[in-house]
Amino acid sequence: MHILHLIKTSEGASWAINQIKEIKRRFPEITFSVIIPDGGIHIIEYYEVCRDVYLFDYKLNHTIFNRGLEFKKIVINDNPDIIHSWFTQTTLYARFFLRNSKVPRLFQVVGPLHLENKIFKFFDIKSAQQNDYWIATSKYILNKYRTSNVGEDKLFLNYAYIHIEKLLREKETVAIINFRNKYGIPANYKIIGTASYIYPPKFYEKTGVKGHEKLLEVFRAILEVRKDVVLIIAGKTFGDKVDYENKLKQIALAIDKDRILFTGAYKNVFSVIANFDVFVYLSKSENLGGVFESLLFEVPTISSDRGELPELVLNNETGYNVSLENNVIIKERILKMLNSENEDFKKNGKERVQQLFDEDTIINKAYAIYVNVGFLNSNNTIVK
Repeated sequence: MHILHLIKTSEGASWAINQIKEIKRRFPEITFSVIIPDGGIHIIEYYEVCRDVYLFDYKLNHTIFNRGLEFKKIVINDNPDIIHSWFTQTTLYARFFLRNSKVPRLFQVVGPLHLENKIFKFFDIKSAQQNDYWIATSKYILNKYRTSNVGEDKLFLNYAYIHIEKLLREKETVAIINFRNKYGIPANYKIIGTASYIYPPKFYEKTGVKGHEKLLEVFRAILEVRKDVVLIIAGKTFGDKVDYENKLKQIALAIDKDRILFTGAYKNVFSVIANFDVFVYLSKSENLGGVFESLLFEVPTISSDRGELPELVLNNETGYNVSLENNVIIKERILKMLNSENEDFKKNGKERVQQLFDEDTIINKAYAIYVNVGFLNSNNTIVK
């Protein structure tokens, strides 16, 4: 069986390349190719694991028609048994430019953002054909499709592949960046922190996806109660345009120039979050990313109640999940966590991640999906 993957970036999406590598290791009878942009940190890995790597940029501009014809030629040449797409953009490329194809297409939905926008959800569902299927990576995403009248025969549930045990092993060898020494933070101060890419707002929104503005608002309120705290915002802008990040820094300066710190990029998230007394993740739209590392590494965690975060951050069991509409509650939860040892949260959070992201279950399910979809569509051809 040969699978052609459609992946929008070679810079991120580590869950995709890691799953491909593990399936190939366990099931060598499956081969892979990928259509992907050049230049990212994972591109060498794709060359190592894939039969063919086709360099292609899924741009949505005036060149889309010509690019679409190029895309179709690549797919015809590759002649896959299944097309596995990981992004809305790559999925729409496949559905639009391969309308006459009978090859089954899997759309692995790793985030719910497009499903929370009526227009994008409409195009996702209405562009699908008989040979289209969805792999939801959370129950939240699965239910989004169910309530949109997508048939059960078209839906699968399988969590994103995360090498949990490898992360725990690597954690023991990671050099922690000592922020107290680096930034002169007093020993008695508590550190509130977040760590993620800084995503500028979508064109139809005013604030960023990861809720940095909300966190700054809440920290302003916390400073009215206690001064022995510091807020650390770790991570860099995703992409090259830093206007939004600079805007956040200006907001921070207006709140407190000494107690809000931006660290920039980091190589290993544990080297950063190991400093935090509380990890706060107020994302406006999220699947199960963002918080699994803080929970796995036993850092007390507060998240928004958006998307599927409450499936990991179980309120009063593995941490607190909070409504983004209630700054008072967010502030109170952070203060409560700062004043507690949070031992039960640490233990329960780690166990929850290990349970939900069991590697054998995820890889075996991914293989079973390929086999099932391949069997259901055994007479596949691409019309040239």
